[in-house]
Amino acid sequence: MPLPHFELSSSQYRLLAETLLSPLPDADEGEDAQLDWLARGLDPEDPELDLSELAFLGLVTREGGAVSTTPLGAAVHYRAVYEAAEERLSAVVLLIEAVGRTDLQVARAVRGLAQGTLSLDQALNEAGGGG
Repeated sequence: MPLPHFELSSSQYRLLAETLLSPLPDADEGEDAQLDWLARGLDPEDPELDLSELAFLGLVTREGGAVSTTPLGAAVHYRAVYEAAEERLSAVVLLIEAVGRTDLQVARAVRGLAQGTLSLDQALNEAGGGG
């Protein structure tokens, strides 16, 4: 079953990440709960966070005075982490290609490493740095 695509705010992604580490007390439970949120870098008053939307989408649950991530919420979080890493790797390859115009071996090695078609040892040999 394919994972549905969600357009979440950075605050919502941050909440998913925090609740994966450990559940949060529901901010509606009082001042102590709100202080726990603030201590973890979350603002329960942030309009972009919209906890009720995350619960409606099935990404978090609010049970027993706690907010926790559902398996769907975890999948959405990890997909976002993966996509961000993929973008950074792509940027590294583009940088190497732009800077390494005179050394195409290095550019090919970095691209192969980023794409997973070369191991680190193979990429080092391709770039001329391995033994």
